[in-house]
Amino acid sequence: MTHYKVTLEIEVNADSPLEAAKTVQGWLRSDDYQYYVQEDEVDGKIVSVDLTEADEDAVLPADDYTPLIS
Repeated sequence: MTHYKVTLEIEVNADSPLEAAKTVQGWLRSDDYQYYVQEDEVDGKIVSVDLTEADEDAVLPADDYTPLIS
């Protein structure tokens, strides 16, 4: 089994960090999103995974990915 890191980044306007987290939590319960996945044990390459696409089209290179939080 391979170890992966998966992130989901969403920009949201809210009155507080707690309200921002609650807003995103509500969205996550009802939609599919694009995820960034990094395999830890090989070369650290990051790919984009879009769960709204068919499996054969869902995984793409994320060469221009810049994290929102650094």
